[in-house]
Amino acid sequence: MDENKGLMQQLSGWCEELLLRGLSQFTIRDVELLEQCASTAQQLQMQFLNELISNIIEAGRRVALGEGQEARLLDQYCRLAQYVQLNVQSQA
Repeated sequence: MDENKGLMQQLSGWCEELLLRGLSQFTIRDVELLEQCASTAQQLQMQFLNELISNIIEAGRRVALGEGQEARLLDQYCRLAQYVQLNVQSQA
């Protein structure tokens, strides 16, 4: 349970940070962090969370490499942020 809570707190912090930076500032460093989170989610058998993170990694990688598609990244970011927020609230 502590690993689950830790993962949610890490993702929540990242979501807040990216919101402050702006989606256009998504970098490869974000991809690396999210890949670690996806691995943890998979270990915890959180398949839906893993899918959400994988989708944002895919969209974010394209933005970070200059291929655009910020609208897709925004959509994926919102889905992940909402899931994380709901999860954090339910743990409180």
